[in-house]
This record gives sequence, C-alpha cells and structure tokens, in this order.
Amino acid sequence: MSIKRNAIANYVGQIYITLAGILVVPLYIHQLGMEIYGLIGFFSILLTWLQLLDVGISTTLLREAARYRADREQNPWFPSLFATLGKFFLISSAVLVVMGWFASPYVASHWLHAKTIPHQDLVIAVGIMVLTAAIRWRIGPYRSVIVGYEHQVWLNALNLVVITLRTFGAVFVIRFASNPVIFFFCWQLLISVGEAFFCIRKSYQLVPKQDRHTKTDNLKGVLKPFLRFAVGAAFSSAIWTFISQIDRLVLSKTLPLATYGSFTVVATAATGIVMLSSPIMQAIVPRMTGMRTKNDGGEQETLKLYRWTTQAVSIFMAPLSLTIAFYPTQLIWAWTQNPQIGEQMSLVMTLYALGSGIQAIVGLLYNLQYVNGNLSLHMKGFTLFAIILIPLNIFAAIHYGALGTGIVWVAQNIFYLVVWSWIVHRKFAPTIHMQWLTRDVLLIWGVSACVAFLTLSIPFEWNDNRWLNLLFLGLIGFVNLAICCLLHSKVGDYLKNVTFRRLNLRGER
Repeated sequence: MSIKRNAIANYVGQIYITLAGILVVPLYIHQLGMEIYGLIGFFSILLTWLQLLDVGISTTLLREAARYRADREQNPWFPSLFATLGKFFLISSAVLVVMGWFASPYVASHWLHAKTIPHQDLVIAVGIMVLTAAIRWRIGPYRSVIVGYEHQVWLNALNLVVITLRTFGAVFVIRFASNPVIFFFCWQLLISVGEAFFCIRKSYQLVPKQDRHTKTDNLKGVLKPFLRFAVGAAFSSAIWTFISQIDRLVLSKTLPLATYGSFTVVATAATGIVMLSSPIMQAIVPRMTGMRTKNDGGEQETLKLYRWTTQAVSIFMAPLSLTIAFYPTQLIWAWTQNPQIGEQMSLVMTLYALGSGIQAIVGLLYNLQYVNGNLSLHMKGFTLFAIILIPLNIFAAIHYGALGTGIVWVAQNIFYLVVWSWIVHRKFAPTIHMQWLTRDVLLIWGVSACVAFLTLSIPFEWNDNRWLNLLFLGLIGFVNLAICCLLHSKVGDYLKNVTFRRLNLRGER
C-alpha cells in the first residue's frame, strides 16, 4: 500500500470530517439552542472517556496487525489473538450498556445543569448516549486492524458516508422531529450500528476465517507480551485522557449547560486542529512500525520518516493554529453568527488553538516510543505529569473557568515540546533532537507566526457578510500554508535539484 495514497485519503477524509463537524455547529445551535448543543458537547466527552475502557487493545492491535502484514512468519498467532479479543469486546460492551443505563438518572439529575430540557427527556438522552458510545467503542479494535493492514482508502470512504449521515443527516432529522433531543440521539445510535456492521465485516475479510480459527499451541504465551504492551498503551492512554480532558469534564459539571455549549464551540475547534494531524500519523505509524521491524537499516529509515512527518505536521498545524489564534473573535462570529460566544470565548479560543497545535507535534513523541515497542518512559513521565496537572486543571476549572484551563493547556504543551521532547529523544533518537526542535518545529512555527502577524496590517473591513469574512480568513491561512510548505526538507531538496539542473543546462549551452 502507498503511504502517499493512504495519507491523501486520510487527509481528504479527515478534512471532510473536521469541516462537517465545524459547519454543522451553527445549524445545531440554530435548531437546537445552546443548552441542547451543550448536551452534544457532553456526549463528545463521554465518547472520549469511554476510550479508557479499551485498555490499550485497539492501539496494540494496530501495531500487531502492521507487524503481521509486514512479516507473517514472525507473527503467525495474530489471527487467533484477534478472534479472542473480539469476544472480549462483545462481552464488555454488554456490561457497559447495563451499567450506563443504571447511571443515566444520576447523571441527568446531579451532573448536568439543564434549565429548559425536560428531565425525563434528559434521562432518556443520556441512556441512548451510553448505548451509542458502547457501540462506537466496540468498533475501535476493528478499525485498528483495518488501519494496520493499510486499507485506509476504504476506511475513509466509509467515514465520509458515516459522517455525512451523522452530521447533516441529523440536521435533516431534527428539523422535522417532534422531540429533537430524543430524535437526535436515536439517529446517532442508528448510524453507529451501521458503521459497526461494515467495520466488523471488513476486518473479518482481512483476517480470513480459517486463520482466525487456527489454534495457537501457546496462546497464553502469546497473550503475555501482547497484554504487557497493551497495559502500557492503556495506562498511557488513560493518563493522557485525564490530563487533556479533565478540564472539559469538570467544566461540564461546573458550568450551566448553555455556557458549556459556548465552550463546546471552542472545544470543537481545538479538537478539529488535533484531528487534522491524525491522518498523516495514521498513514505513517504502520509504515514506521514495519520499518522498525526490519533488521538492516530499519532504525535510520524510521528516524528519517519521523523527521519528515514532524515537518509535515508542523506545516499543517502552524498556519491553522496561528490564524485562529490571531483572529478568534472574527472566526467565532463568522462561524456561529453568535456574538455572545465571541465575547465569552475569544481569548479562550486563542489559548486552546495554540495549545492544540503544539499538542499535535507532541503526539509524535508518543508514536516514536510506540513503534519501538517501549512505552515505559511515557508511562513514568506522564504519571508524574498527571500528579501535577490533574489537580491543577481541576483547580483552574473550578476557580477560573475556561480561561484558567486554557492557560494551563498552553503551558503544559509548551513544556512537552521543550523539555519532554529532549527526554524522549535522548533515549530513542539521541542524534536528532536539536535539529528536530529547531529545524523541524520552531523554524516552521516562527515563519508562520511572522506571516500571521503581518496579515494584521492588511486593511480589511470586517462586515456582516460571514462568507466574505471566512473567505478572507481562509486566504490568510492558505498563503501561510503555502509559504510553510517551502520549508519541508523534501520540497527544499526538490527545488535545489531543479535549480542545479537549470544551471547545468545553461552552463552546457
């Protein structure tokens, strides 16, 4: 499978998913109101926190599927392992649904501060949320196998259909619904069932029945190293979820549901920034894992690809994050046409945009450890960070609201970039750290910041035409992106080669 084709497919799919999630926000706010939109924001938080129950299995399955595809002789036990874990997820999903239904009345009564949504509707909506989240959690391992086999074009085609139905289809449904709260979440449940069917079917095609039913003589011995790595991945995922999502969870408890709806607009933008970095990582990680499995030259190839990936992520993240950070009020108004959200959340938007852009770069440090099959450093480091950051985020959320959590978010990601990257590289890539930090990250971000700052002097009059305002912001971001693209090593090498060829041709003449 081609990395370029998978990366393009991933970016097309992710850009569409992100744009759909962004474009549907004003439609949701207009048709549902801020309080119900806040409930949708709580649903997003629920989906994120339920990933903790994955216990690292999906992440580890992706790695093992990539290794099995690269060399089946070294990993002949993968199909039977996949079949065993499928049964585990089926049972776990059933238990999760039962527990969630019993917890729904408590969540509706004591956690969410709704003023206009009827209490019974709120209880039913939370119950449907739990069922939908359980199904979407159940899909995780199967999606990982599809990614590990590098069938990412197929997966992105499915994503396009699912996201279209999940977002714009929901807008159509609630427009004619007598009870928009219940109908919205029932629609999400229906789409999730269809998505699960196609993902499970595809993964079973990739791992044939006869291979899955082949018995492994020492399944216990096979499970032991797998579970050891899975526990490490699960612990790392849990710690990272607590650190990065505790602010949103606490704010959902402390803020009125309508105000939390305003914060959800900021959270959607911040999540979109990070999501736009995932396609290239999704395409690169299986290939890096396969490279690292090789004995001859695998390490050098992996580090070269790692640096190119860092540059690519920086080139996409810097223009996007900085454009949002420099123009938060204008963007929020053009996006939602709700001036109150801009007044409440403009500075918060700036902080979360910058922090999320940096966080996308920091995520590569985890991938470097992941492809090396050693997460012990990540576990130790983020255990220490969690002891400090979880109480700090809770304190900031309770006493200073979204502004306080935004400041903590930026500060912690700057720390990861400057200090944590040095610690990780010292162990896994000791020869590249300074070049990685200065050439691959800071240079690109510095140039992008200069371009964004210069655009402030453009005499553009912001007006009531939201599309004209969005067009201007899009042009600013596109020009910034085009300039940053020139800083990628492969682009630079290509331009040098073209220049030298022309100079040689002129010399021969």
